[in-house]
Amino acid sequence: MRLQKMVRNEVGKFPFITPDEMEQITQNILHDYGFDFAKKNYPEAIPIDEIIEFHFGLDIQWDRIDHFDTSGLVMAAIIPRDKKIIMNESCKELFEEKIGTMNFTMAHELGHWVLHVNDKENLQTQMDFNDSETFFCRSWSKKPREEYQADMFAGALLMPKPLMQKVISNLKAQGKIQMKQLYWLAPLFKVSISALTVRLKQLDLLYIDADGNIFDSRSESQGQIILDI
Repeated sequence: MRLQKMVRNEVGKFPFITPDEMEQITQNILHDYGFDFAKKNYPEAIPIDEIIEFHFGLDIQWDRIDHFDTSGLVMAAIIPRDKKIIMNESCKELFEEKIGTMNFTMAHELGHWVLHVNDKENLQTQMDFNDSETFFCRSWSKKPREEYQADMFAGALLMPKPLMQKVISNLKAQGKIQMKQLYWLAPLFKVSISALTVRLKQLDLLYIDADGNIFDSRSESQGQIILDI
């Protein structure tokens, strides 16, 4: 596979990864898995669990892992040495209710494997583990770089840029996009509405302001603010 070739320009412990590099990393994964963007024109959920288990050979297990950190909600953890992703059993009801949150969490953990385990054969990592073996993910008020990277990876993998461009272009051709269309779109990708809107902003395909107004781009929203003034 061609993943780590895109990760370079290292600054300190973790490499700096540009948005374009992240797009290439995730698209390479999907291409290697057999995802043909030329034949995809409609919203489609990425089989993240299959990619994790069959393409990368990682096990997905469920267990109660709240003890990994008593100061915050632990959603999941990855143990690189065991090639294992652990989803928190305590969050299972939440995950079952919000499939998008579960998929994003799985993709986030896969992001750590792809981006931060720098020697797959010897299972050496660039991450600092509390017990030298387990890296857990929780909600952060200020996320460290590796958490932002894993989030960016998850969004790019679950909502591939080429497919998002086609889908949004098709919707725009039907007229001005409404919020109800985004709520229709999110379940088709099996992501949360918040993950979808963040991804649309990142790609500058749409911009949704704090009041839920939808613009074709951030620049259009800024122009509207000037007109209102």
